Order: sequence, then C-alpha cells, then structure tokens
Amino acid sequence: MKQYKYSLDKSSKKFVCPKCYKKTFVLFIETETNNYLSDAYGRCDRQSNCGYFNTPKGEQKNTFEVINRPPPEPSFHEFSLVTNSIKHQNNFIQFLKTLFTETEVNEAIQKYYIGTSKHWNGATIFWQIDNLEKVRHGKIMLFNPETGKRVKNKEGKGLINSVRSVLKLKDFNLNQCLFGLQLINKTYQKTIALVEGEKTAVLMSLFKPQYTWLATGGKSGLKHDFLKPIKEYKIIAFPDKSEYNDWLNKATELNGFGFKIVVNDWLEQQTNYLDGSDLADVYINECKLIAPQKTEAMRIVETDTKQDWQCTNDSRETLFLFKNKQKSITEMTKEESYKAIKYFIDHNAEVMTIKNST
Repeated sequence: MKQYKYSLDKSSKKFVCPKCYKKTFVLFIETETNNYLSDAYGRCDRQSNCGYFNTPKGEQKNTFEVINRPPPEPSFHEFSLVTNSIKHQNNFIQFLKTLFTETEVNEAIQKYYIGTSKHWNGATIFWQIDNLEKVRHGKIMLFNPETGKRVKNKEGKGLINSVRSVLKLKDFNLNQCLFGLQLINKTYQKTIALVEGEKTAVLMSLFKPQYTWLATGGKSGLKHDFLKPIKEYKIIAFPDKSEYNDWLNKATELNGFGFKIVVNDWLEQQTNYLDGSDLADVYINECKLIAPQKTEAMRIVETDTKQDWQCTNDSRETLFLFKNKQKSITEMTKEESYKAIKYFIDHNAEVMTIKNST
C-alpha cells in the first residue's frame, strides 16, 4: 500500500451513486496521478435527497486502494443538430438586429452557430464546438428581445437548460469546452479575448471584430481544462464586474503553467455599473446614449502594420484628461467611460488599467 493525497474530481464527470443509484456521484481521485479511488469514496450531488458522502479516512495523506480506471470517453452531439437549429429567428437574434445590420447579425449566426430551440418560444441555443469541430454541449437560454437580458422564472433565476436534458440523453458524458473554440481554426490572430457569457462573446465580436471572442460559460470556466487548447495564444480576460479578483488569482496560477493571460480590470473600477455587468453592457449603453443607430465611433480604427490599434479623437481627448489628472474615474460620465475603455482596449491591449487620480 502507498500513501496518496486525494481530492474530489473537479471535472464534470459523474458516476452512479452507491446509495440512491442516480448518476450524480463525484469520485475521489489520487491527485498525483488523477486515478479514481474505489467506487465507495465520493459525494452525491443530491445533497438534500441523498446526502451520501464518504471520504478516505485520515488527514492530508491516507492509505487506500487505488483503481487505475480511465475517465469515460466524452459524448458528442451529431452536427446535424447544430445545422438544423440555425433558423435565424429567436429572441436573442431579434435583439442583435436592434444594434447591428442584418448582414452583420447573419455573419455572427454562422460564425458561432447560434441556434434556435422550441423548448421555450424564442429560445436560443449556444453550441459548444471544440477545435476538432466536435459538438460537446448545447446550452438553451431565453432572452428578452427588447433588452437582451435573460428571462427569469418566479424565483428570479434565469431560464436555462441543455440539449442533452431536453432530448433526455441519460448516458451522455458531458465534457464541456469554451464557447466559440472552433474559431481558433479560422483565424491567424494570436490574441484571444475571453469573457464569461456566450451572449457577451457574440456581441463583442460585432462591436470589436478584430479580436477572436470566446466565452467560458460562467465565472468558474477560467480553468486549465477549458483553456488548454488556447495555451499558445495571448489571452486577454474580461471578467464581469465583481469577478476581477477571482479571475486574477486563477490567471496568475495558470500563467505559472505557461499560459499568457492578462486580466482586464477596467470594469471593476467603474462605479456607474452594477456588479454582474459585463463588457457588452458598456457598449450597449453607449449605443443607446449616442443614437438609435451605430456610428463609426463604435468601431475600432485600423491602422498600418507599424501600429496595431488607433483610438478616435474623442478617446484620445478623454485619455488626455486622465493623464493630466483633470478628471478621476469616479467623475466620469457613461459617455466618457466608453471613450476610456475604447482607448485602452484599442490602443494597447497589454496595459489595461486606469488608476484613480489621487
């Protein structure tokens, strides 16, 4: 017998619980080799209805039998499900058309394979397609066609489901990936812009088409398994407001394993946006403030090969006010906030921090 450190498996893999016989059981693994322990050691996710939780006895190191069992092979959806779901008509697409031309919206639909579901009237499917063009997951969400916000139930939770649940695929082994991951096969760019929500990735790809925009699917998605396919890319992460510190800590850890992640903190410093706001909210608000239709100021200005990005005159003027400490972040209007973030994203993707004037 050897002694091993152990922990609960952090992947999405589930096994049959020895108590309730539901496929909701998370096994313990030996952390040095990632081998699963005996079927008896683990925790059932049905904490209220089952509550089974059995750990190897002891402190940091424990003696137990190690079973060399490979993890189950991931399941994939047929690609025909994706192509058949692209109807060009759901609530989210309706919202996109209030901000962008029909041509732009259609390009985004084809780019991200934005699908439509009958599960709820007007629901959207965000497909997770990996870099090998394998369909790993389909997330079903319902949005308000006028505001672009998620529709919530009576308990205040956003309406969300999955294709595998709707189709009742009980033996489907879910192994998720980044939303939009298939795009790395279609770009020569070496910079990836990473956000939390799928909706945000789609919107920002229209506001800022110069970047390849991917989404983690949630704040917990900034992790090695998800980011491994883009390890060789420079990654600029844009967490939702209030999540900056968490993503910074995770990025620091991942950078120790060879990743190149820069975490943007601009939104975290803004006082005129609520917790949970994302980068797309800034751009959407600017659209509403400026005019019913987009202006060229919403677009990044491309320059020659000697300079990657160039800001607009308005953005440059706003930056000048900050550098000369004539105005602090807390004194910014929403219009000025937009100009500032536009400059720092467009002009220098590596220096993403504005400091408050003191």
